[in-house]
Amino acid sequence: MLRIRRDARWERGHEPEIAAAIDDLLAFGALDGETLREALAARLGPLRDGLLASPHHRERLAARGLSPSDLQTLDDLRAFPTLDRATLAERWHDLAALSPDEDLVVVWSSGSTGTPVSVVRRAGESLHMWAVIAFLARRFGVDLPPRPRVVLLCALPDGVEYSARLPLLGDGALHRLSVRRPRTAERLARVRPAIVTGDPESLRWLSERPVTQPLLIVSSALHLAADLRAALPAPVADVYSTTETGPIAWACRAGSFHVLVPDVWVEELDGELVVTRLRPGALPLLRYRTGDRGSITFTPCGCGHRGPSVSGFVGRRACRFRTPAGAEVDAWQLAPLLRGLTLRDFRVTQETPADFLVEVSGEPPAELAATVVRGLESLGFTAPRARVQAGARLDHGAKPEPFRSAAGAR
Repeated sequence: MLRIRRDARWERGHEPEIAAAIDDLLAFGALDGETLREALAARLGPLRDGLLASPHHRERLAARGLSPSDLQTLDDLRAFPTLDRATLAERWHDLAALSPDEDLVVVWSSGSTGTPVSVVRRAGESLHMWAVIAFLARRFGVDLPPRPRVVLLCALPDGVEYSARLPLLGDGALHRLSVRRPRTAERLARVRPAIVTGDPESLRWLSERPVTQPLLIVSSALHLAADLRAALPAPVADVYSTTETGPIAWACRAGSFHVLVPDVWVEELDGELVVTRLRPGALPLLRYRTGDRGSITFTPCGCGHRGPSVSGFVGRRACRFRTPAGAEVDAWQLAPLLRGLTLRDFRVTQETPADFLVEVSGEPPAELAATVVRGLESLGFTAPRARVQAGARLDHGAKPEPFRSAAGAR
């Protein structure tokens, strides 16, 4: 196992910040109406400062006769321009708000739904996820044990594993375990984690090997199918998040996605979810077009959340293929096989119950068609056929869509 040493003393210095973030998430989620809007308006200062320090934002706002100081209330957002993924990919280097002597890192989106996007962050920004996880534990009524163990269950091809101290969550421990390594189920059972987090690909692996029963499971990154959620051995908090924005919303036990105020504010623009990040960061995100579909509602939820929620959320490109026998299967179960081929920009479309078109933007690996057929057979397809089209121009629109169905399933 690869051991990665983390700076526990440096992380512990962020404890007051993380504790305050947990309190804010709990308090703001209980606010509604004008009280919430006024409280969030008081949080716009760091965003204004970030816009002023961002070369691209200054240029773009000045071209429209706007200034960061014009942003005083949430209603003022409607007068400000949106930011799309293509612009972020092209201008990431001068979208950031940089200060002298800051410790910055550049991270990349996973590429699971298209060409990766570069995102500039301050070194401490990644620690905020522990505030979100602690908040979710509180909202799900989970009483964490002393020194809780958290497992990041990973299905990425690299197979990297490590263990590290986790001072920001009860002085516990974090273990990254790869489902691609041998004896992972045995090692997971030995860790006995209080929390397991991962994407639906790794969580499906867990559902087939119930060797441990954590107190909470946190899912993120991709669409979580209802049948998978029901098969998992613990309550599931499904987090809607992107690399560009960080966590946006979370699904309670009823399955309703609640916006993580005061970290972000979400608008609906022609049916698309548009995110403004209110939490300070190196990358000021003003009205970022996620490409995900949904609408914003303000109906109080039985779980206690009273702020904005996302209704009709169809983000992360859920897709169901239909077998010749009429069964619907989660198309994303093909992702592990395709990820192993190092594809970057592709689309698999079901044209008939047995015929699939595999489009790639460049030259396809020689084994692509056979790999897709093998994956489809494992999903219950009898004698599927895969036709590969190289050099395709994949017009994804606002959000890449690697799986599609034109055969009556979604």
